[in-house]
Amino acid sequence: MPPEQVHAAIEQALWEADAQGIGGKLATPFLLARVAELTGGDSLATNIELVLNNARLASSIAVQFRKLGGYDGSLHAQHRV
Repeated sequence: MPPEQVHAAIEQALWEADAQGIGGKLATPFLLARVAELTGGDSLATNIELVLNNARLASSIAVQFRKLGGYDGSLHAQHRV
């Protein structure tokens, strides 16, 4: 997907959200849906691929972390609020 197409769709969606007073926790779902509409669904496929790549990276990091000794909970216990 050409970057200029994505940027144009994002700019249009941001402008529409602002014009409609959409913000806060409603902004992300609105922007994702509107950008998907404006790109004919191409951005959705791109976002799904990004999520899959992030999951692959996270699993690789978790495997390496475990090989290094993993997480014993002590760090978490020190930072509880």
